[in-house]
Amino acid sequence: MQHAIQQHSKSILQQLQSDGFSQLSNLCSSTLTAQLLSVSSKIASDVRQRLGKRPIGIGSRSGYREIVQRSPGRWDVPITPEQFAIDHKQMPWWPLITAVLGQSAEHAFSGVVSSEPGSKEQCWHIDSPHEAAEHLSAHAINIFIALTHIPLLMGPTELARGSHQRTNHLANQTLAVDQLLYQHADTSPGMLVTAKEQTTPETRSSAMSEGSCLIFDDRIMHRGLANQAHQTRHIAYFSYKRQGYLPYTHFESTRSLFES
Repeated sequence: MQHAIQQHSKSILQQLQSDGFSQLSNLCSSTLTAQLLSVSSKIASDVRQRLGKRPIGIGSRSGYREIVQRSPGRWDVPITPEQFAIDHKQMPWWPLITAVLGQSAEHAFSGVVSSEPGSKEQCWHIDSPHEAAEHLSAHAINIFIALTHIPLLMGPTELARGSHQRTNHLANQTLAVDQLLYQHADTSPGMLVTAKEQTTPETRSSAMSEGSCLIFDDRIMHRGLANQAHQTRHIAYFSYKRQGYLPYTHFESTRSLFES
């Protein structure tokens, strides 16, 4: 698969620049996928057991260091590469990360997001804001890995194509950064329509086979869709940042489940 990435890296990078995302089928081997699923299932189960009936709100500010409820029924448990027992720089997606963020790219976060049956679609949001009024190259990139087959019924990620170039609150004064970041019900791709950009970004979502990966720019408008299946949807994620960039909205809680 590494050879396939090298062979098609130019077209993948062009799609990342123009669309803000690219989906790669069967990027991870069955062995790697099984390992990620096994580790994440064990850690997530232990954390949920530790959480018990403690109160937890929506979003990282209302969560714990060990678990965040991103939206009702959608749980995010951080897991380090060391806990996953992998060298993330040896993973099949690493060449793409360095091609976008440079050889000095740094691991920011990783973990698993589990969407329970019946969980509703998220509100549209971005994961981090633009840094300047002019459009700069990506400062952070995310990799989502399907740990099982994810049909449309199970609610894969939906993205607004090209919106990473249009979510810039520093260039568009009608946009409020907190509204973009913190899942407001009235946030949608339609709010990106301006006198200059007169069309609403096209939205895309695709089923994912086990081991497939979705790579996307941190600034793109996206959301997890509703899980209408009877099984929990599990996606492992690895987020990377340009050296020196300081992310601040992913895990904001200062409390821990392990505090007395």
